[in-house]
Amino acid sequence: MFFRRTNRAPRPAQPRHDFPRVEYIPMSLTELQAFEQVMVHGDACLRRGRPDLTSLHNRSMELIGTLCRSVGAASVHQADPEKVRIPIQKGDLFWLESAIRDIEQYRGDSHLAHQGRQLLNRFNALLGQQRAVIHAGGTPMFDPDAPAPVIVDAPQLPAY
Repeated sequence: MFFRRTNRAPRPAQPRHDFPRVEYIPMSLTELQAFEQVMVHGDACLRRGRPDLTSLHNRSMELIGTLCRSVGAASVHQADPEKVRIPIQKGDLFWLESAIRDIEQYRGDSHLAHQGRQLLNRFNALLGQQRAVIHAGGTPMFDPDAPAPVIVDAPQLPAY
């Protein structure tokens, strides 16, 4: 009933694809502070507007913890706080976009939403610039010996 073909040619080997390259964006300490304020306020707006979804946004708080560990690793290699750059992954910008959307949707502070948009626009502008990333104890940080990219000066973010 079923016929097997014995003279079938072997399939050609499929090319192996490498893992996608992770893109990192440099973030200053003041930008990290603004990032944290936007994320925490977005989480608070979501908790207020949709208390049934609060368990889904623990990832954003984990992201802030990861970035703070990167600050610790970067501060070991760079003593000047003005020159410290914290690497944030391109994929983590999703959480910033989500926090901005939550602030706007659940009637949060419009100034923080605007600040988050400025941050997001700046990070998107920096996406094309590459810099060497090393890992210090498993924590990503920029290589202090690698040349820094040319960074367009943005206006200072106001503290809220």
